[in-house]
Amino acid sequence: MYTITDNLRTPCQIDMEITTACNHKCRYCYNFWRHDPKQKSIVMSKETIDKIIDEIIANKVFNVVLTGGEPFLNYSVLLHGVRRLTQAGILVSCNTNLTLATKEQLQELKSAGLPHILTSLASYDPEMNDKIFNQKGSFVKVVKNIINAVGVGIKISINTVISRHSKDHVYKTGILAHALGASNLFLTRVVPSAACGEELSHEFVLKPGEYIPALDDAIRVKQETGITIGSLIQYPVCFLKDVEKYSDFLGRGCPAGKKMVCINANGETHACLHENKSYGNVLEIGLGGVWKNMKMWRDNSLIPQDCKKCKWLRWCEGGCRVYAQALNAPDFMCKGSTENMPDPVEDFKKSQHLVKDGMFKVRRGLRYREEEGFWLFHLVGAWITKVSSVDAAFLIERSQKDLVFTADALPGGKDVLADLLTKNIVVKVS
Repeated sequence: MYTITDNLRTPCQIDMEITTACNHKCRYCYNFWRHDPKQKSIVMSKETIDKIIDEIIANKVFNVVLTGGEPFLNYSVLLHGVRRLTQAGILVSCNTNLTLATKEQLQELKSAGLPHILTSLASYDPEMNDKIFNQKGSFVKVVKNIINAVGVGIKISINTVISRHSKDHVYKTGILAHALGASNLFLTRVVPSAACGEELSHEFVLKPGEYIPALDDAIRVKQETGITIGSLIQYPVCFLKDVEKYSDFLGRGCPAGKKMVCINANGETHACLHENKSYGNVLEIGLGGVWKNMKMWRDNSLIPQDCKKCKWLRWCEGGCRVYAQALNAPDFMCKGSTENMPDPVEDFKKSQHLVKDGMFKVRRGLRYREEEGFWLFHLVGAWITKVSSVDAAFLIERSQKDLVFTADALPGGKDVLADLLTKNIVVKVS
């Protein structure tokens, strides 16, 4: 059976919450604590974030997302974190609703090394957007600061959580996202929070078939504008069925506990930001201790039995583990057999035409680290690529010297090169 991960020594990505406070109360939010008025907000200090960043550096983490709550409510720590992580050679991003940012702050963050922001836009319609965000006037503020962020050179990704209200708004929302200068549009299904009542659950938990028209609308936006589309939560391959048409929505897998650790503002940790269980406090047992405690996410024990037999497991990883009755139960959107679907090996062979001839080059900004018997390569986001030791040595040397090479020169041959091309590790230059 395919192994989801190869027992990585440490996580590759950290999602770090620098405050639990937020100026929004989005109707779909996973932060269950915000619904308790007695719960006091936790604000991470510079001393605390420095301790955590020391752990991150020591464990050779590739990528850190600074999030909340709303991170701009703790702006001094946000700026400090961006500077420290950038200086350490770690890719940093920020998840924010963007309503509190000033143009001066965005410029300061860009100068400190912040290349990317993920923000939310619920709908192109201001009234619907503000209803879902539970904040009047939020649409105008988000739009203004998307423009400001793009203006100072920060790449913007827009996440649209699909709801019963806005499922027919995807096309116009996507067109607006592109017009504002966003690079990516993510269509994400909601994972109901622990405090989500029956009414909100009905509002955001759609029947599986109701997602298809929304995904089709996103594909139409991509065809017309060229914007990149996808989802922040894996759609099961057996739900999508047409792997060619919906290729933008598969293959991401779930990084929770396999590549990623989520750290709360008080140091408590989760494998997934949607779960309530803690795997220990990183300030007490370190990142290594936390990683060891969530081994269950990496040893296939959470993968449903039917999914373990699926030929598409490598690309799907069983869908979302939290979007189920239990962590080891099937994703509610799983539709059973993939028996009549194309073979993923044959599907992969379609990329082989890319490596028939020409010269190739490793993309700039490559990050890498050695594991037990293989290497990990990373360029952006949660995408991590496993590379054999012999291919890694070849690619690292050419990366360091900025050298081009032919397909025949790569030790792993054209199959490996095709995989590296589809994952944007290398690029064809001629």
